[in-house]
Amino acid sequence: MHRLKKGLLLLSFWVWAAIPGAWPAAAKQDGGPEMRVGLILQAPKIGFAVEGSYQLVDCATQKVVSRPAPGQNFEVRFAPGGLELSCEGQRVGVFAGPLLVREEVKRVAALARGGSLSFPEAPVYALGAQGRQASAASLSGLSVIAAGGKTVRLAPERGTGLVALSYQGERRRYRGNMELRADGQGITAINRLPLEEYLYAVVPSEMPAYWPPEALKAQAVAARSYALVSRSGNSGQAYDLLADQRSQVYRGYDAEHPAATRAVEETRGVVLTYRNQVASAVFHSSSGGYTENSEDVWAKKVDYLRSRPDPYDRHPSNPHYNWSVTYTAEQLKEQLASRGYRFGQVYDLEVLERTSSGARVKALRVIGTDEQGKPLVVEIGRDPTKARADEVRRALGLKSALFTLEKTYSAAPGQQPRRLAGVTFRGSGWGHGLGMSQYGALGLAEKGYSYQEILSYYYPGTALAPNYGEKAAGDAS
Repeated sequence: MHRLKKGLLLLSFWVWAAIPGAWPAAAKQDGGPEMRVGLILQAPKIGFAVEGSYQLVDCATQKVVSRPAPGQNFEVRFAPGGLELSCEGQRVGVFAGPLLVREEVKRVAALARGGSLSFPEAPVYALGAQGRQASAASLSGLSVIAAGGKTVRLAPERGTGLVALSYQGERRRYRGNMELRADGQGITAINRLPLEEYLYAVVPSEMPAYWPPEALKAQAVAARSYALVSRSGNSGQAYDLLADQRSQVYRGYDAEHPAATRAVEETRGVVLTYRNQVASAVFHSSSGGYTENSEDVWAKKVDYLRSRPDPYDRHPSNPHYNWSVTYTAEQLKEQLASRGYRFGQVYDLEVLERTSSGARVKALRVIGTDEQGKPLVVEIGRDPTKARADEVRRALGLKSALFTLEKTYSAAPGQQPRRLAGVTFRGSGWGHGLGMSQYGALGLAEKGYSYQEILSYYYPGTALAPNYGEKAAGDAS
């Protein structure tokens, strides 16, 4: 980045309000594409307040319903006619919606050699030499000649507008805009914000911010890649991802940490690609010592999700080794029922198949009776169209499918009836075991490996690409 010089400088400044529902090109270049994150699903009511300058827009009519004052408390309730809005306890009306809590952003455009670009509002924003953009994240030390020839030093910071959601006694603040829509039997809240700002909160929500920088950078690239693939695969849906472990954990503005934000900034726009496509860089907490082939865990083969030993996952701080879970036969029956496997009684369990690493249980047979007392045998993980080892761990309510069984029976072997009295599962790891182990990334980073090397180990055959993989991913950017 270069300080602006006379002869290359802007000819004029002007300011305009942001176009409703649109992000200027500069916003995409700087913050990445917009993400739509499902925060709360089918809630009967949601409260919100703002910090900063916002509009409340009824998207059905594109009319501005209100301009909330900072700290003013609003509540949206699910109603037969759509969304019932109240402010400080006073009813405002019922709206078809969706309702969009949209930041009122004024933008400064600078005209220079090479055309004009726009930037989020700050005291002043600038263009670099030859009309290049000065990033909103790295303005320190830049200056610009404003009207009348006055040289203005640029400040590195800008204000952050926030929307605070209140639901079931919990309050969280979020960057960007907030969409509230009637969905089924309740209200769905969707946070709409640039990808990089989304990652500011994802990285420290998924990985402790005090971990080494290279581990945090690996997490940032994996999360960015996963988010882009989710975005392209859900283009017809109301949201791209959820804010919990069904997608990746996102806890909003108050979860952000400077170290994690630095990792996001230092990898800005970098993604994993495989054969000219952005890779779905799934990850998990702890591999238990081995990652797996995707077809052993989720049925579908993915070439860059391969089984390999993972010795660095066994970190001294990793609490996910040598865990155990014990069920009585009755407790096991209840656990299986929570996943849709309904037994009247469970008589026995048998391991049918393990994954290619030999570590995880890929298929499990459950023997018993149905709720009418008839014999019932279910083989979990045998259906080639469904999840395999991952369904085994979920059916049993375990941290991982990497386990052994210790069974006790109500009668001695050879006697009838031989029925299960209880079972203890002893295992290691937490999660599905595909792609990057977060504890493994920690171990590798502490041994001096770079984030590029960490990602190459867990996603063999992939390559890193800048600019959100624009050339590789096409429309995904």
